[in-house]
Amino acid sequence: MTYGGLAAVSLLGMVVLGMAGLWAGTHALIHDRVPGRWFNRTVRNRRLWGTGLLIVLSSVLFLSWTPAVIGLALIVAGHAIRPTG
Repeated sequence: MTYGGLAAVSLLGMVVLGMAGLWAGTHALIHDRVPGRWFNRTVRNRRLWGTGLLIVLSSVLFLSWTPAVIGLALIVAGHAIRPTG
């Protein structure tokens, strides 16, 4: 495989993973559900987790580490904090 072909395949993989993350974050934020049984057992605050995932994905657009760190903190908080109310 040539260098251009390898770059195209890796770019396609990143686009597919980005779209899957966008779908999962939006689904968790709007519907308060996460996809899959494992995520459903481990994620306690689904909306917080979805918000963190969307912020991490937006850090790619901004080309900055700050949104990525904030998003990762929200994802970890979504795993640890139980929702109130």
